[in-house]
Amino acid sequence: MIKKKIPLLLLLLGLLSAACEPEKLERGKEMAVEAERHKVKRITQEDMEKQALLAGDTVVGLVEGAFLQLAESQPQAQALFVAEPDKLPTVSSILQRYNATLERKAFASPAEAQQYFDSEMAAVDSKTPKAQAVLNVARQVIEYQRPLLIRRRNCASCDEPSLLDFSARSLEQLRVPSALGKPDGFEEGQVRGVWLLSFPRAKVIEQITLKTKPSRRGRGGLFGRKPDSLAQEQKP
Repeated sequence: MIKKKIPLLLLLLGLLSAACEPEKLERGKEMAVEAERHKVKRITQEDMEKQALLAGDTVVGLVEGAFLQLAESQPQAQALFVAEPDKLPTVSSILQRYNATLERKAFASPAEAQQYFDSEMAAVDSKTPKAQAVLNVARQVIEYQRPLLIRRRNCASCDEPSLLDFSARSLEQLRVPSALGKPDGFEEGQVRGVWLLSFPRAKVIEQITLKTKPSRRGRGGLFGRKPDSLAQEQKP
């Protein structure tokens, strides 16, 4: 009798064991991938400086592009933007998003420009003036700067070369004579000043977080294959 009960006992234990085994979660891998994608990554100083550099380049590109158009069509109603480029609508929108400020520093002479960039570039081991963004720990801002150069004007009918000085504060001063045949003229690529932008560190982190943590309301549901709308945006 005891021998007959042993197989029955083993069978019951097996059934109980199977019943207690946790059910495997469906789509477990997809859930893990989705959770990782929505996890806020650790934001480094390099990440912040890259974001500020991108935003700064976008702002300066918009301003200089607007100056080129102003020099061609001379719309007097928009001449104020030469003196206050931060008032340009798209530029103003980006600055407000970051709570950033835009300034221009003009140099009185090539020697002053050389002295400025020699001292500023020493901190980043570079002798060539170029756009850069560096975190100022004491002020908790990322300071962006980019040389302000004499540019060639897009004018086929103008006397060659026709140049523009983006350090000018008025529409009349925007066009400048070249050094070709004029001792007091300018040369293309000559450094006339520097664009300066200041980005609060917290706002830069906020913008990075918005890009790395997309909305879950994209088409296709939580695990849909359609990319989220914010993941497709590449805002400066």
